[in-house]
Amino acid sequence: MARIFIYLLTLLLAVVFVIPLVWMFVVSFKPEGVSAITIKEWIDFSDLTLSNYAKVLTESQILTWTWNSLVIGVITTVITIVISSLAGFAFSRKKFKTKGFWFLLCVSGLLIPTEAMLIPLYETVLNIQLLDNIWGIILPSLTNPLGLILIKQFMDGLPKDYKEAAQIDGCKDLRMWWSIYVPLTRSAMISIGIFYFIMSWNNFIWPYIAINTQESMVLATGLPTFLANNVLHVNTIMTASAIAAIPTMIVFILLQRHIVQGVAMTGVKG
Repeated sequence: MARIFIYLLTLLLAVVFVIPLVWMFVVSFKPEGVSAITIKEWIDFSDLTLSNYAKVLTESQILTWTWNSLVIGVITTVITIVISSLAGFAFSRKKFKTKGFWFLLCVSGLLIPTEAMLIPLYETVLNIQLLDNIWGIILPSLTNPLGLILIKQFMDGLPKDYKEAAQIDGCKDLRMWWSIYVPLTRSAMISIGIFYFIMSWNNFIWPYIAINTQESMVLATGLPTFLANNVLHVNTIMTASAIAAIPTMIVFILLQRHIVQGVAMTGVKG
């Protein structure tokens, strides 16, 4: 009985989260002025149209913004995962002096709010001439220590026998990391990568400050600029929001198995 109750509660929560997404897509295919408030309007497919999508794609640079966000998200995610994995391996499996101090210093980065770093970050990016450049957004995003913490925790749970056996065979540290620990932490790395990608995709405040031209804007900053001129057109707003949501939904659907595995921290425990 308890299991049935849990299933029903889970289904109810799923419906609560899915309904706004369904409504967004339904309204995006409706003619201007039809907001599909009632169930009858939801299931009425006689007035579906693609005019809203044509309007958004032709009157804005949403495809360019989406491409910029995708490039920045992919580059940021890949580099951050590599850095976090290497640092996590060093803190988890290597012995060196002041390791605790350096790890505490890295973790303390989570205590600093983004707003407190905007002025010095802007001055730094301005001095190295990376304003209005995608690398001016990518480089500051590589310092998030959350991936380091999670990967180190995951590696701490792996048996030390792997390291000892590799050392006996003469395996060097870099080869050990690539051949042993990267495959064993793949699910955790993919989960962290999805988190970093979505965080980069939704990043607003720093790209808003660092990017000046519309051609270089990302989706999170370009979309509000377009929607500000269409504040009274609900269908246009829902269409633009649907286009912005599609890439992250695709990433989640394709990699949801790895997300569950990473969250559950599956793997061999020592």
